[in-house]
Amino acid sequence: MSPIRLVAMDLDGTLLDEKRRIPEPVTRRIAELRSKGVIFTVATGRIYPSALPYAKQLELQAPVITCNGAMIRHPADGLIICHRTVEAKQALAVLQFLKEKNSDALRYSFHGDEVYTDTPHEYTTSYERGLGLSFTFVDDLTAHLGKEPERHPTMFVLMTDPATTPALTQEILAHLNGAVTITNSHDYFIEILHPEASKGAALAQLAASFSIDRSEVLAIGDNQNDLSMIRWAGQGVFVANAPKALHHEADYVTSARNSMGVLEALNRFFP
Repeated sequence: MSPIRLVAMDLDGTLLDEKRRIPEPVTRRIAELRSKGVIFTVATGRIYPSALPYAKQLELQAPVITCNGAMIRHPADGLIICHRTVEAKQALAVLQFLKEKNSDALRYSFHGDEVYTDTPHEYTTSYERGLGLSFTFVDDLTAHLGKEPERHPTMFVLMTDPATTPALTQEILAHLNGAVTITNSHDYFIEILHPEASKGAALAQLAASFSIDRSEVLAIGDNQNDLSMIRWAGQGVFVANAPKALHHEADYVTSARNSMGVLEALNRFFP
């Protein structure tokens, strides 16, 4: 096995504990490995301002992957290295499709550092709290996206009943005829992205910028939106709380959950 030179970690459900914190033993182990030259990054579905505090806490020197791979950005100065957006017409087509279905899905349009929504709800408030952000409320997301010049989202997110998520995901993919990619960071999220945006693609780009081969990369995650980087990395790890249906995709599945699973993986691959 090639020595690991780059480690990419998901945040929610992986690096973070149930209180959305990085436990001190994990922080200490990452600092120890960084001092030995191992490069660390986070690869998250979160927007950049929501991921930045964790990057700062870990003193990451490498660019971070946000919005499920749609944006790569440097935590030191905010420099955008890569930004793949959804065409406004695709987001508008999703809104029209939801209207025709009389869907009650909550809608969120991510644009750079901002999140816009026209669906106030207790779940929206919870979403804001979880990301540590304040969303911008607009009267009509369709009108907002249709303004000139067109507003192309970094990521377009729906929050739905978990029972309807798989079917609605497939219906939207079919309706847009492959013009987007869709991932699910939780069973109640449908995250619509540029067709070439994924954590795996972003991680491949980041590794190439450091002249690091995929065999020298360790990726750690917990859900379907991590699958592309788990598959791409030389060593892909799911923590124990990942859905069991995904476990076979990983090279290793930890016995510990979330942040303690990350610590277990680091101790396994850096004995």
